[in-house]
Amino acid sequence: MSGKLRRRTSTLKRLLLLVLPYKGWIATSLVCMVGFNIFTAAPPFYAKDIVDAIAYGDVPQLKQYFLVGFALVIVFILKGFFFFGHVYCLGRLVQRLVAELRQRLFDHLLSLSFSFFTRSKTGDLISRFTNDLHVFQNTLQIGVTGPFRDIPQFFVFLGIMFYRSWDLALVTLAIIPIALLFIRIFGRRNLKAVDKRQLSFSGLSSLLVETISGIRVVKAFGMERYESKRFDKANEELYRNHMRSILIDSYSTPVIEVIGATAGATIVAYGGYLILNDQITAGDFTSFLLSFFLLNDPVKKLNGFNLKLQEGIAALRRIFEILDTEPEIVSPPNAIKLKAFEREISFEINDFRYNGAQDSVLQNLNLTVRKGEAVALVGSSGAGKTTLANLIPRFHDVTEGSVKIDGHDVRTLDLHTLRNMIAIVTQDTILFNDTIANNISYGHPECSQERMVSAAQAANAHDFILEQPDGFDTFIGEKGAKLSGGQRQRLSIARALLKDAPILILDEATSALDSESEIEVQGAIEYLMANRTTIVIAHRLSTIRNADRICVVEGGTIMEEGTHDELLRKGGRYRQLHAMQFRDNTIPCSQQRRSGTIG
Repeated sequence: MSGKLRRRTSTLKRLLLLVLPYKGWIATSLVCMVGFNIFTAAPPFYAKDIVDAIAYGDVPQLKQYFLVGFALVIVFILKGFFFFGHVYCLGRLVQRLVAELRQRLFDHLLSLSFSFFTRSKTGDLISRFTNDLHVFQNTLQIGVTGPFRDIPQFFVFLGIMFYRSWDLALVTLAIIPIALLFIRIFGRRNLKAVDKRQLSFSGLSSLLVETISGIRVVKAFGMERYESKRFDKANEELYRNHMRSILIDSYSTPVIEVIGATAGATIVAYGGYLILNDQITAGDFTSFLLSFFLLNDPVKKLNGFNLKLQEGIAALRRIFEILDTEPEIVSPPNAIKLKAFEREISFEINDFRYNGAQDSVLQNLNLTVRKGEAVALVGSSGAGKTTLANLIPRFHDVTEGSVKIDGHDVRTLDLHTLRNMIAIVTQDTILFNDTIANNISYGHPECSQERMVSAAQAANAHDFILEQPDGFDTFIGEKGAKLSGGQRQRLSIARALLKDAPILILDEATSALDSESEIEVQGAIEYLMANRTTIVIAHRLSTIRNADRICVVEGGTIMEEGTHDELLRKGGRYRQLHAMQFRDNTIPCSQQRRSGTIG
């Protein structure tokens, strides 16, 4: 068995396992489908007697079949009833299955490690959530009818054909394998086309998310035409891959119909011969011909089902790729649940590198942060400051060495308990398209209004909140778009205050603010830092001069360590950074450009 066939078989088995819990709905649908097929087969089955009665002038028999005409009305009513039951049961199965798969996919995404999201494209993940699930849903809605309705119909009509004339039926059977061969060929080609189409859609989604999230930069640099060309290229690729699928779909149905027409012509010619030789009656032939033409419909639908099945397999495979991704960072068995942070955080890092990376980000780094201490990390961009801080909540694990809290390696701690002990405020403030109240109380939805107001007041956010149209119940837009940068940052600080965690990580918390906003936010940060163990990552050295210790991180290790005054007296790297920053703040921009300090 080839690798592709194994993957396809595995995907189908997993699909079956997803469907099995709904066996009650499937059974009801099957019962309805049996009834539907029985009543669908009634008209061609009784056509023989009616046609023969007309052909031979059998008046008493014809009078009897006038009553059959009225009975046919009842037949179609019952057929419609069973069809409704089949469609409703399958529809409920499909919608429930897709909803649960969507929830399962979302919950699994939340369980994945931080590194998964740094490796993945946002647009690709969104594509799997939207487009792939939509394709899978369509496959179930249209495709599940195949095995439940069309295959039974195929055998019912084939059975009538054999009952009326076995030799005519054998002629038909000789042509069916040719049709099935073409169905298989079309299915394989369509699977390849669908795989490419899904990848193209994923790439287009990623480009769209990237452009919208970076629209300020696009407009600031006048890159609209460039981004338009990028989008046009990706859009054309998606168009071409869509057209490949459409092409296969458009010529597969006519090919199957031509094969059916060839079979029909053969049947008419041979059937006429049998009638002339009195081997079958006109009624037999009419019943056979009706069954044959009704047989064509499930054959064509099975071809469409096969194409849809290939699309569904491709989409489901991409969904399973995420579901099969194991979280890299989880709580260990018998994890330790710390009740409180009591002494220190210690770093003993021999080596840290990101998954699959060749170069070390941190190496030979030793640092101890005592309870209640404020330690600042400074250094050039890419030195490893944020990476070091991210090791505390286990966004990543060290490659060699350890990070310990109160002597316990963080890898031995319960992950939920560990992260509950840590509050993080970053430069890129993360707010949700919800009310101010829900953003402040994020993680603590049960908190009282009094606690929320106190946190907002301590973060210097209360006054501007009351100025909003609905106060704490004001919706702030996607990523807090209706607020200024300083207002967003103060909400983030209020959220951290409400969490009341003993360990605080401030990652460039004021670097993106103007001077006025920075003053307001800095006051809130100082209140937040009080009586907490704080790791401060800072670009503006003026904001960390009062830190208990300052660590200069360069090349993934600590180059210098001490207070602001001690490091200035040493005359090392910190003094260079300090001199460069304050010189850059005083000399004209034109002079900075000539000296090469900016631009």
